[in-house]
Amino acid sequence: MFPVSTAPGGHHTVQVNSLDSVIGELDVRYPGSVEVLVGPTDIEVGEVRLVERTEQVDDAPVGALLVLERGLAATLGGGYRFDVLVRRAAAREVAALVLLLPADTTLPITAATLARRAGVAVIRLAPEVDLTAAVASMVRHAGHQLSVTLDRARAVCEIIDAATIDDVDALLDRAGLLIGTPIRLGARPDADVLAVRSDHEGADSWLWTERARDPSADTLLEMVLWRVAAETGRLAAERARSEQMSRRSGGEVLVQLVEADRAGRAALAPSARRLGIPVDGWHIVTRVETDNLLEVVGDDLAAYETRDALAAVALKAASSLPGRWHIGHDPAVLLLLWTVDERPEQEALARLQHQLEFVLRALLGRVEGLRLFCGVGAPHPGLAGLAGSATEARLAVSSARFRRRSSTPVPFDSMGMRATLLEWYGSPIVQQSIDRLFAPIADLSPAKRQAMIDTLCTYLDLQGSAARAAEALHLHRNAVRYRVQRAFEVLGIDEDDADQRLFLHLACRAQRLGEVDI
Repeated sequence: MFPVSTAPGGHHTVQVNSLDSVIGELDVRYPGSVEVLVGPTDIEVGEVRLVERTEQVDDAPVGALLVLERGLAATLGGGYRFDVLVRRAAAREVAALVLLLPADTTLPITAATLARRAGVAVIRLAPEVDLTAAVASMVRHAGHQLSVTLDRARAVCEIIDAATIDDVDALLDRAGLLIGTPIRLGARPDADVLAVRSDHEGADSWLWTERARDPSADTLLEMVLWRVAAETGRLAAERARSEQMSRRSGGEVLVQLVEADRAGRAALAPSARRLGIPVDGWHIVTRVETDNLLEVVGDDLAAYETRDALAAVALKAASSLPGRWHIGHDPAVLLLLWTVDERPEQEALARLQHQLEFVLRALLGRVEGLRLFCGVGAPHPGLAGLAGSATEARLAVSSARFRRRSSTPVPFDSMGMRATLLEWYGSPIVQQSIDRLFAPIADLSPAKRQAMIDTLCTYLDLQGSAARAAEALHLHRNAVRYRVQRAFEVLGIDEDDADQRLFLHLACRAQRLGEVDI
């Protein structure tokens, strides 16, 4: 514990002895980061004060060492404001000013002259120096300690009540400066310290600081820690709520993107971008279907809450793999979207597979007895590619169910097209959909119908290249273009719609396997 007391007006003080000894201690701790710019150092100082505002210098006692907080030092620069500060310090006969300043800083001539004449030392600390730790070092080197005062505890409570700090680390730094000792957050150390439990980070999360070696001061410090712990818990809860709302909003848009048609996706794209969903990258969609959630948790409300919790678990587990992750869910499905800037190589896809295995283990660990089926789409670019990957993930899940491969991520590309199509086509709903798709050509002769389907399938197999399809079919490319365009028109297919194009491709592939009769 290092003792810093809070003087009237918000100054924070501790008594020390020699300025030379303070500088020596700092130089040992921060070699090359301490420089006396002007003034004597062989003088006695009575106390250290942390100063936030220039006018607080007017309350400094004779012989004080004034440590300017980082923000104040930055605003002073090297101009007229610094002259004013030195004049005020000289009027109060302070011993020294300590500032965080860059190495190339030079004092104004007027300020240097005033400081030299008044016997006020100006000491520069490098900007990278931790001010809290530096003050702690000064105080540990002090000749004797002051007791913790109620003013210091009140100062911490005032900054918490003002609610101007919304970051936990910033709050701990600020509170540590005010009470004069660093406050740490994490696992409780083995040393004899003051520690209180915190709700910030899990069950083994503690706030702790060094003891003051005085029973009354320790009691007051512990009260401060409890107040800070309550605030860190509140900040953590607010951040979690904010993240949950952001996740839900983004998740709703993601689900809508997957389910929408081409026009709907285009309309949703601006909202997706505002929510941080990078629709223009390369996407892989993973679909996780909960098979028995209601049975495991017991009722609809618990199932809803559990799905939301599972979404958070999945997103956290996935996010350790580089890339941008988003998640959405509906009553029976979790959709994980992984986006990268360039087409992922095979090594990246292998890492993704391992990551998804980790995600599934995390989900199963969250709800005992849960049964999951998981399908993974292939990588595709852009908004249409996102929808296409989602469709592939849906087909991969269907295959996983058919094969009873639970709790395993099943990539669409690894299924083997023949087995996948047969499983997919085994669904009566799929069969009815394919019947409706090819109904406009049902009256054609078998030869003409087969020629149209062969042309479409070859064209789609070759990623829409009329030239390559013409070579494979031994036709002129213009003939291929005409047949394909005519087929799209007759069947009512929008070639730019990823879902329609994929469904047509799968239907053609299923027919060409010779296992089904369309």
